[in-house]
Amino acid sequence: MEYAQARLQARYGAHPDEAQWRQLGVHRDLVAYLAAARAMPFADWLAGIDESAGPHEIERALRRIWRKSVAEVARWLPAEWGPAARWVETLIDLPAFAHRQRGDTLPKGVELDPRLGALADSKANLEQWQAHWIRLWPEDRDFDHVALKQLGERLRRHLADFARTEAAAARESRRALRIRTAYAFRRAALQPLAAFLFLLLLALDLERLRAELMLRALRRRRLP
Repeated sequence: MEYAQARLQARYGAHPDEAQWRQLGVHRDLVAYLAAARAMPFADWLAGIDESAGPHEIERALRRIWRKSVAEVARWLPAEWGPAARWVETLIDLPAFAHRQRGDTLPKGVELDPRLGALADSKANLEQWQAHWIRLWPEDRDFDHVALKQLGERLRRHLADFARTEAAAARESRRALRIRTAYAFRRAALQPLAAFLFLLLLALDLERLRAELMLRALRRRRLP
């Protein structure tokens, strides 16, 4: 885990902080926003997104960044943790997978990870996803499996609460989750837990970036 921890710590240290998010947020136009973001720690997350990008292009590009990042973290970890780490990549597809199971057409630009077939006979909810994730943990339980299970439970509770959260409080709810996760990451050094906490932090940052980009792309479409 020493190699993985060094890489995780370096990557975490390069993530944008709250002051940089606020600095970037003053740019209401997509073109200006992208130009400013590329001069900040956001640059690596903007591959495939240019000034003409619409919502579907933004969606596809950020999904690629997520998948690439999860695969990268999985390679850093000891081999026995690879399957559990790579399974996290499918988390982004759970809502769309449930959508398809209801017989609905998938949104444009969404391609499901074929590994989600492991949940084909389930309700495709986070609880089922988590159960499969736990089955992928190494047989050698020489790690804090309680803390890992608690992470899954906390995330499941957060998402359930978030679905009932008023729109005005949604941003604060996510911000509080990020603060708690960052604190836990700093305490989980040299544990497999650190990798999954890092991926949650990354998911929260990409979600925030997606919202900012989508807002500006949609605003541009409404302009005469």
